[in-house]
Amino acid sequence: METYFLLLLVIIMIVALTSGFPVAFSLPGAAVLTIGIAAACGYLFEGNVDAYFSLGGPNSWLSAGVTNFRSLYWNVERDTLIAIPLFIFMGIMLQRSKIAEDLLVAMAQLFGPVPGGSVSRWYLSAHCWQPPPASLAPP
Repeated sequence: METYFLLLLVIIMIVALTSGFPVAFSLPGAAVLTIGIAAACGYLFEGNVDAYFSLGGPNSWLSAGVTNFRSLYWNVERDTLIAIPLFIFMGIMLQRSKIAEDLLVAMAQLFGPVPGGSVSRWYLSAHCWQPPPASLAPP
């Protein structure tokens, strides 16, 4: 029976994503909706909301999702998330200073007549803004 609910989860995700909902709402929304449908089917057909869950019931599945969400965003010692606003800031600065546009124009003039020039232009432009590997960083 878990296979049916897994298939239902995939179908709900596909429908939500193709209808234009943002990914941030489609994926968790599909999971919560599928958990609710599995609990409702277990209550209607078996008389137990835990019937179609292999480990725990809907409460443990939903609380596990909330625990994972809290551990991602409410942990102040998480250094990984600082990259998100810095990356957005870098993109805004490159856009407003026209540096990225000038680089793409220069690459278009360089790779214009070459077959696959568009791919080469985007690859080299992205490579110019990539930070150096950690092995090259000064000690």
